[in-house]
Amino acid sequence: MNQKVYQASNRDVHLWAMGSLADYMLFVAFNALILPIYVTGFGMDARWVGWALVVPRIFDALIDPILGRFSDNFKSRWGRRRPFMIFAAALGGTMLMAMWWPSQSWEKWAQFAWLLTTSILLYFSYGMYSMTYLALGYELTDDHHQRAKVQAVRGMYFSIAAMCGGWIYWLALRPFFGNEIHGIRMVSVALAIVLFGSAAIAAINSKERFTNANRKHVNLFKALRSTLTLKPFAILLSIRIISSLSGLGGASIGFFIVTYYVCQGDKVTATSLSGFNGNVGFVMALLIVPLSTWLSRKIERRWGVILWVGVTALGAIAAPLVARPGHPYVYLTYMIIVAVLTMTFGIFMTAIMPDICDIDELESGERREGLFSAVLAFQSKVENSVCILASSYLISWSGFNAKVAAAGGIQTPESIRIMWWLAFIPPIIFSLIALGVAFYFPITRKMMDEVRTKLAARRAAKAAEEANAADQLAGNVRIQALNPAPEAPEAV
Repeated sequence: MNQKVYQASNRDVHLWAMGSLADYMLFVAFNALILPIYVTGFGMDARWVGWALVVPRIFDALIDPILGRFSDNFKSRWGRRRPFMIFAAALGGTMLMAMWWPSQSWEKWAQFAWLLTTSILLYFSYGMYSMTYLALGYELTDDHHQRAKVQAVRGMYFSIAAMCGGWIYWLALRPFFGNEIHGIRMVSVALAIVLFGSAAIAAINSKERFTNANRKHVNLFKALRSTLTLKPFAILLSIRIISSLSGLGGASIGFFIVTYYVCQGDKVTATSLSGFNGNVGFVMALLIVPLSTWLSRKIERRWGVILWVGVTALGAIAAPLVARPGHPYVYLTYMIIVAVLTMTFGIFMTAIMPDICDIDELESGERREGLFSAVLAFQSKVENSVCILASSYLISWSGFNAKVAAAGGIQTPESIRIMWWLAFIPPIIFSLIALGVAFYFPITRKMMDEVRTKLAARRAAKAAEEANAADQLAGNVRIQALNPAPEAPEAV
């Protein structure tokens, strides 16, 4: 028997997906800008920048589960998620502009204090926005296959931001700005405007189906324990953690390898590679949207996760083979191929979360999208903090000279050689371990069909029970209206 399931309109999906522009803008500073600009632009020691990036993540990671649980149970006339999204976008946009304004003549400790303060507030905003925005998106459809399309549409808008974001550093280096510091200050104003505008569109136009869905209070730590012991979620977390540990070299040291090894110190060429890669990613995202439902029907969730991790592992193995000095466009070709494949199968990694929330609802009786999003954010921030802090020390340990880089000089061959090993070997090791774990991922189409059938029956029974209770209450009111209580006799 075919069962009709809820599916938001295409208009609603696209309006929500536009919020991914804000999601990207809030994170792009941490992901691609702070470390290179503060090291090669301001000339700050990489270890100082590492601590300025790690402390906000640790602080935010500790409060994410609290915010997620609070959001799940929050009551307001505007819903559970939207007030948080608007506040986070306003604060985050302000900090995105403010963080680039310390004077280059300040003492390094003063620059560090400014960066640390603005980073804490920016990353707090990113955590709050991302958690509530993604939780809102989990409600857009109950259809197993359409969830892949929802995430593909989100990926398309995210790719628009990434396409533009790939050129941010390149744009900041334009001669008419004078230098990259003045350049990023001007560019960040435009980023902040896009950030708040896209967040406002998503928040104002998105509907919340499960507003105030949790009727009972459950202790935060008990709720956290129940999410972490949910088998599909625990395995997914393990895969993400192990995969992210490959960033110990690839993500953080990758910029320096591309700039000073592949591009021989040419920052303009190095930054343009990210821009070209973003352009191709956008085109690929457009193609994935119409293919997403087809892919979901052809490839089981379990195999989609395995393929994503497998492509990551193959990319890590191929990276040192194609990273050749003086051949940046060979490396760009590699970047594009890996990006296309990981984007294709990456929709399974995001589309799986609503399925996990359904499994949790079947076991717990609650809708806890906010808490699951917060746990993912907590995991991501802790592991990234470890990777970034370790990478900043490894960059310094390799002999990389920030003052020479700020002056436009080149690094020593010994420094480049050490960074080469650090950039390419950890990703290979950790991605192969993650691939082994991925084979234990349990979610299949048959499992989710059974879960949705049971949930539909439970929701229908609950709706009937609430309707009967309402009818009974209305009947009691009518009886009381027809048989008023006798008036009390007047006092003598």
